[in-house]
Amino acid sequence: MQPFAEALRERVPSKSALLAEGKALTKHRRNKQKAACAGLLAVLLAGGLWQLDPAWRSEDVQVAIGQRQQIRLEDGSLVVLNSGSHLRIEKRLRSRQVELVGGEAMFTVVHVDTPFIVRSQGVQVRDIGTVFNLRSDSRGVDVGVIEGSVEVSNEHTAPRLLQAGEQLRATAERVGGIEPANTDSLTAWQHGKLRFDGALLSDVIGDLQHYRQASIRVADGRTGALRLSGEFDSEDVEALINMLPRILPVSLQRGSDGSVLLNKTR
Repeated sequence: MQPFAEALRERVPSKSALLAEGKALTKHRRNKQKAACAGLLAVLLAGGLWQLDPAWRSEDVQVAIGQRQQIRLEDGSLVVLNSGSHLRIEKRLRSRQVELVGGEAMFTVVHVDTPFIVRSQGVQVRDIGTVFNLRSDSRGVDVGVIEGSVEVSNEHTAPRLLQAGEQLRATAERVGGIEPANTDSLTAWQHGKLRFDGALLSDVIGDLQHYRQASIRVADGRTGALRLSGEFDSEDVEALINMLPRILPVSLQRGSDGSVLLNKTR
């Protein structure tokens, strides 16, 4: 029987061999489960990031007072920045987004599958393949459409459709009513011009502030309610400021820091 017992032991694994094989199989299964969990976690994480659409890189562009700058974005869209403007260009996973921190910009957007969004002061402008102008300052965010259409919204207001030849002013709390837009006036700054058609002096002063470092203000509501019409050179706003007392009933008070205060005289 001894030869048969030895032959049987050679064909049947020992208890220690079976235990070793079992441990190895269990370790292999655990490693596969860990790999599968890690893969699932990576998929879920990627899906979550895709839904959240975070900005993973940004680039700031600041234009000096008295200068203009043209930028071609990676998707081919064109941005022209006015004097004193600050634009933040963001890299995101599933959208094209920029933030106009302050100033004025004209956007000519290339239409692709991913949306193009401009944010400023809590206001969001979503492009639908168009050319539009955005101005952001202490008055709020002014949006004017030259071609196509955009959607304007904030956290409190549903998107409002703005089409070619229309404009509105928005803030983080309110989106104003839609008004007709003078497209020649919207684009005049790109040609070094400031064009006003019965504009409130307070709005004129707001526009001039983009072109000078020192402040320019109106003394009160009576002064700000005066109206101005005409076309002026944006590269020489000081000449326009000096001219104001000759075309409007205002006086100029200049400070040592270069600031200007306008006051209605009668």
